[in-house]
Amino acid sequence: MAQQQLLAQELSVSQILNKYRSKLMQNRERHNDRPNINTLREQQQLLAQELSISQILRAYGKQFTQIREQYTDGINGRCAMGVIMSYYGWDGKCCTNAERRLYAALVALRRAGISKESLIELNDSGMTFEEIADYLDRNKEMTNSKY
Repeated sequence: MAQQQLLAQELSVSQILNKYRSKLMQNRERHNDRPNINTLREQQQLLAQELSISQILRAYGKQFTQIREQYTDGINGRCAMGVIMSYYGWDGKCCTNAERRLYAALVALRRAGISKESLIELNDSGMTFEEIADYLDRNKEMTNSKY
């Protein structure tokens, strides 16, 4: 029953990305900074497509300091799972939206055939985001070559 309620509440990826896009714009207007045009282009490219888990880790992980044994340090640190949750709109600070972002991340992991536990183990073993992404891509190739 609880799972059905979560499924009913789940936003589509495009809805999440549109919501995140509008939050980015609001933050930019609020801070009234002159944005780096390259950063904006990268963000727009990320928001325009649904990335694979390895692509998220490679591209989006660059924004964060990698940490171990927790999703976030409340500042700018994230583990691999925290990076994926942040890609789906989590700010890394607020607990109120963490559950929905975790659910979106879990759905993406399930679609990719990756277990949350494996991802956490890879992160906590000392692998970088790039190394984890390489491992996931190699593992995907091995799985695909079996069929």
